[in-house]
Amino acid sequence: MKIGEKYAARNAANDDNMVPLINVVFLMLVFFMVAGQIQKADPIAVMPPHSVNDNRAATDPSIEIVLGTDGSLYVDDTLFAIDDVQAYLEQQFTSAPDKDAFWVQIKADGGISLEKLRPVFNQVRLAGLTKVSLATQLERGTE
Repeated sequence: MKIGEKYAARNAANDDNMVPLINVVFLMLVFFMVAGQIQKADPIAVMPPHSVNDNRAATDPSIEIVLGTDGSLYVDDTLFAIDDVQAYLEQQFTSAPDKDAFWVQIKADGGISLEKLRPVFNQVRLAGLTKVSLATQLERGTE
């Protein structure tokens, strides 16, 4: 019977239709792997100082303070004057649900002098916060 042979040949050719589907699924997998690694950008370009310590915090900071080389100060992506930081930190700390896990990360450019960084630390201290971290980048060894 020629009818059965016709259907047998058609079923074998149906497997060829799976190749484009596999290609599309593979491309989607690669896209989402790359897109999933994108982090939120800082409001200004900052190159943190180098460090040999590779310890990382277990949780994300409650508040992130970014200090640029031009003296601009951003707290949680909002431009602040240095005198307004203490009140904002106190308000965020009092409204935080878990005060034990509350901590502040200061991300400053590596080219900033200590004299420009000290007022930021003073504002955090005056707000009564003790869990503070200075963001650094790991210094790679030259081997």
